Amino acid sequence: MNYNDMMNYLQQMHHYVQQQDKMIQQLTKQITGLRTDIEKLKNQPVTNIERIEYKFDQLKVEQLDGVLNIGLNPTDPDQIDNFEVQQNGMNVNGGQQQLRDQLLKKCSHDIHHFLSHDCAQYIHHAEKQYDLKLDEPHRQHIIADIRKQIDSRIQYYLNLQPLTNQDSLETKKQEIFALVKKDVENSINHFLQHLPKDSVQ
Repeated sequence: MNYNDMMNYLQQMHHYVQQQDKMIQQLTKQITGLRTDIEKLKNQPVTNIERIEYKFDQLKVEQLDGVLNIGLNPTDPDQIDNFEVQQNGMNVNGGQQQLRDQLLKKCSHDIHHFLSHDCAQYIHHAEKQYDLKLDEPHRQHIIADIRKQIDSRIQYYLNLQPLTNQDSLETKKQEIFALVKKDVENSINHFLQHLPKDSVQ
């Protein structure tokens, strides 16, 4: 190997070492940046949402008078244990409020129709299940108590979900109707289940 070849080889080696050194510096800089980002993420406050439990089925009845509450009673905020939930982006504009009003009206119509035509039959069926026999005024008393709470119960389920112009009102109505109807049926069952038999026979 002559002198020129040796010099060329040394220059290539020097150039290669410089490239490797530059790459190492870039990688070191990237690692430092990543470590900084990780530390920032570690120091950010963590939002922890605890499980929310709804207590719909706690109903105990000692006698057959008073008010039959279905699910949560919107007139009594103390029944809701620490129920503070902020729903971001849930500001209801005029258009959405109009949809909600239409949906409330449709749901209310269907539920009141159920109470007027089918609920007494459901109570009669539940009586057989719990080996009870109510007279018609008692059945109508139960239905009247439930009827007072229906609109606020529908409103409760309406507030649980956002509503957009793309939503089918019919589909939403059926979903909410099913939920409220289930609450009504559960309340009737619990009412009769805890009703002393000697108070109606």
